[in-house]
Amino acid sequence: MELAVIILFVLSIAVVSALVGRFEKRRAAAAKDRPASAPRSTEGQPARPARPSRPRPAPGETGTSPQAAKDAAALLSADQHRQIYAALGQGQPVKALKLYAMFTGAGIRASGAAIQNMAAHPQPYVRPIPDPAPESGSDAAPAKGAATPDAAAKAGKADPVEEEEISKWAQQLRPEDFLKP
Repeated sequence: MELAVIILFVLSIAVVSALVGRFEKRRAAAAKDRPASAPRSTEGQPARPARPSRPRPAPGETGTSPQAAKDAAALLSADQHRQIYAALGQGQPVKALKLYAMFTGAGIRASGAAIQNMAAHPQPYVRPIPDPAPESGSDAAPAKGAATPDAAAKAGKADPVEEEEISKWAQQLRPEDFLKP
């Protein structure tokens, strides 16, 4: 007798849950058939206006672009670029966002958009193009004989005067020079 009571109790729970499921399906189907903008009214309650829906981007449309990623990456030095992409590669976008904001001085929203663009469209580091050479009459022209890093890189070798000075200095070194005082 006790077993029959337990079985009837379990069956009654199954029947009630099946009925509730059918009721929910009918209610969902009725809501689907009704236009979304039509106000819903129940007896005794005034109809509420439909809440405007927020536009959501399509799944394929993320709002990122390769050009925006290129512009964002152009603001970074080589080391900063490496640190941000390291954080993104380790799955730490918040750390990357903080680093970008710290490096560029941009706000949180701008940094978030930049990081989102850089993550969606990875950019290699591109060395910035140097400014054109100053005019010969300006005060900013380098002194004669002074080698600029760009000039040395273009020439492919160091200034011979500097090499001679370095070699003279290196020849005068003694083992005692390397000991800590």
